[in-house]
Amino acid sequence: MGQDFSYKKIYDGKWRNESPYGVVHRLASKTTQKGCASFCLSWALEQCGNLKIDTHRDNKVMQNLLKKNGFSYCGIICLNDCSERLAYQKSM
Repeated sequence: MGQDFSYKKIYDGKWRNESPYGVVHRLASKTTQKGCASFCLSWALEQCGNLKIDTHRDNKVMQNLLKKNGFSYCGIICLNDCSERLAYQKSM
């Protein structure tokens, strides 16, 4: 929970809301265990009610996971090293 500097500015879009939010920075699961990543996203959203997450443009698996779990694409954010990421958000 709290402000994330990388999420302060968003380009080519906008956040769904400006309410306090939590951030998922890393998510990984074994391909042999179905549903683990969705469970983690659901748990994280329950903790804060407003969740932001980003992923690399080439990470189609994560993009599909976010879409499947009801996250909305919001735009592009830039990390500290100036690399771009696709930004998503979901609120309860």
